[in-house]
Amino acid sequence: MNFFKSIKKYAKLDLNFLASKYLVLQIVGAFFRRWPFIVIFLIPFIAQLIFHCIHDHWYHFVYLTLAAILLISVCNTLTNVFNLKKNENGITWCQIFILIVIGCWIVGTMIIFDVKQHPRLATAIGVGGSMVGWIFQDTIKGVVAFIHLRLNGLLQIDDWIMVPKYEVDGEVRRVTLTTVTLSNWDTTTSSIPISALHGDHFKNLKKMMDGKTYGRQMLQTFIFDTGWIYNLSEEEAEKLKQSADIMSYLPEEEVKAGATNAHLFRIYLFHWLMNHPHVSQQPRLIVRWLEQRECGMPLQVYAFIIDSSLAAFERQQSLIIEHILQMQEAFGLKLYQSPSAYDVSNSNIHLTAKAATYRYGEEL
Repeated sequence: MNFFKSIKKYAKLDLNFLASKYLVLQIVGAFFRRWPFIVIFLIPFIAQLIFHCIHDHWYHFVYLTLAAILLISVCNTLTNVFNLKKNENGITWCQIFILIVIGCWIVGTMIIFDVKQHPRLATAIGVGGSMVGWIFQDTIKGVVAFIHLRLNGLLQIDDWIMVPKYEVDGEVRRVTLTTVTLSNWDTTTSSIPISALHGDHFKNLKKMMDGKTYGRQMLQTFIFDTGWIYNLSEEEAEKLKQSADIMSYLPEEEVKAGATNAHLFRIYLFHWLMNHPHVSQQPRLIVRWLEQRECGMPLQVYAFIIDSSLAAFERQQSLIIEHILQMQEAFGLKLYQSPSAYDVSNSNIHLTAKAATYRYGEEL
C-alpha cells in the first residue's frame, strides 16, 4: 500500500505537466496521470525477467495489448487537455494516433502468432475480423466522419451547431473518434455519434457568430386581412404625403390616388429596412407578398440583421416587428386574426338595412 501511495504522490506532478505549454511535458504528464496502467504494464516485463518466458507468444500478445491500452489511455487524457485548451490540431493528432496504435496492435498480433504459418488461424482471424467489423460498424463510420469533418474544418471546439434530427442546439465541448459532446442552450448536455454529422444534415453557425457573414437571417411572415386592402382616394393620398416620417421612405410619385395601400406599405417597409443601421443590404433584402391564403395575404420580410448574438439579434428583430405593427394602421391595413370566443360573445354586428362596409376609417 505504501508503494502505491508513494507512486500516487509523485503522480500529482501530472497536473503541473499537463498545464504546461510544452507538448513534451504534457505527454509526460499524461503518462503520470495513468500511473496504474504503467504499473500493470510493468508486470509482464517483471514476469519475463523471473520466468524467462521471452519466447512465449501469449506473453508478447499480453505485453502488446497492455502497451496499446496505455497509449490509447494517454491519448484520451491529452484529448481532454487539448479540448480545454481548444487545441484543434492536438485533438486531431491524438485521435489519429489512436488509430495508428490500433492498427499496430492488429499487425503486431498477426506477426506474434505467425499467421502465415497457420492457415486455420488466419481463417479464424479473418472471420473474427469480419464479425468485429460488423459489430463496430458505427465506430468505423465515426472514424470516417471524424477524418472528413476535421480535415475539411467543418467541426471545431466552441462551434455552435444545430442537428434537427437529434434536437441538438448548442456549443461543441468535446470531439472524439466516436462522439461529439455539446452544451445546449437550455443548459443541458448532449452526446451524439459523430457519424450523425457526416450522414445527416446539421448547421454550423460559428462563422455567423464571429461576424464573418453578412449577419443573422430574419425571416418573418405577417398575414394581412385582404378586406383592408384598397386603392387610395385623393384625400387619403394627401394625408400620407403630410406625414414626414412616412414620406422619408416613400417616393413621392408613388403616393397618388388609385395606388394600393398594400403596395405603398411594401415599398415603405423595404426602404425603411434599407436605411436601418442594424440591417445588412447583403446578401439579400426582400419584402414581398406571398401567395394568397384562405386567412389573408402574407407579407414576408427576408433580411439579415448585423447583430448576430442571440440577445442582440432578438432585440433588433423584435423592434422591427413592433415597427411593422405600428405602421400598418397608417396605411389602412389590418393583420388577420381568427375570431376568438371573446370576439364572438362581444360582437356588435347586427342586421341592418344599410349595407356594411369594412373600409378603414369609414363609419358603418
